Amino acid sequence: MLTFFRRRLDELATALFLLIVLVCTLLHPPVFATPGGLLLARAVLISSAVLMAVLVPAARWSQKARALLGPVLDFAPVVVAVVGYVALHLLNAYAITAALHIPFLDRDMLAADVALFGQTPYVLFARWGMDGVGFLRVMTACYALYPLTPMLMLGWFALNRDRANFLLVRRTLIVSFYLGYCSYILIPVSGPLSLLPPAPPGFIESTSIYAFLANNFRYVADCFPSLHTANPWLMVWVGRKGFPRWLLAGACLVCCGITLSTMALRLHYGIDVVAGLAWVFSVAPLARATLPRPVAAQLQASLRQAS
Repeated sequence: MLTFFRRRLDELATALFLLIVLVCTLLHPPVFATPGGLLLARAVLISSAVLMAVLVPAARWSQKARALLGPVLDFAPVVVAVVGYVALHLLNAYAITAALHIPFLDRDMLAADVALFGQTPYVLFARWGMDGVGFLRVMTACYALYPLTPMLMLGWFALNRDRANFLLVRRTLIVSFYLGYCSYILIPVSGPLSLLPPAPPGFIESTSIYAFLANNFRYVADCFPSLHTANPWLMVWVGRKGFPRWLLAGACLVCCGITLSTMALRLHYGIDVVAGLAWVFSVAPLARATLPRPVAAQLQASLRQAS
């Protein structure tokens, strides 16, 4: 049983997550700000149901079917985990936080920023002149890279047929995303915009796409820890031995841009980012511990060979 769990954890977690979302949504239909939000949510749910129907019986399909659907089965768990952020709204996760009588912790986070940095980083950036339109456009581009980074990292290992590192990065992402969503529910933090004096909308807040997504799907307690910080660095950290130096350097540069953007765009406190970096060294060993033994042994052999 334990061997099966280690081997199928990604698929099992995905199927269970989709089942919970579908059941909760049917029992308590969510409310959306616009008709477009409802249409998009229905499309996501229908697609999720189809994915679940494929993932669950996949282990029993013929070898030919597995070869044909291999890429779908490989990448689908991470796609569901990334898109699963909208499920916090679909699940009405606010009600869970309220039922547990957990207050929003923004004032505590702001106090932590003041203690660590003298002020929350966005205010410092503004003092240093790092709030111009051009700079914020660059930061918006960096921030928007976040959902693409898992596919790019996994795609590299898939193209190079490095199955062990592919499974390691995928398992790490699955563990990080779902534990992170639980943290959002148990440690509710809205971000600096909820406490700072009103300011003109930044570039990202001025876009119609952001307004649509924020109004319909944003879960306002989605800051601690900063998964925008944690997940890109997690992928670099656990997969670093499988990257050539030029790719590792480029990945680190992208990670720095994404991390900086979380604060420059007023979306995270500095303490959220610190927690995101600490998250890397908490989740990485946990994910490694759940890997199937043959995969773990192959990774260990690769490390010995590289050294």
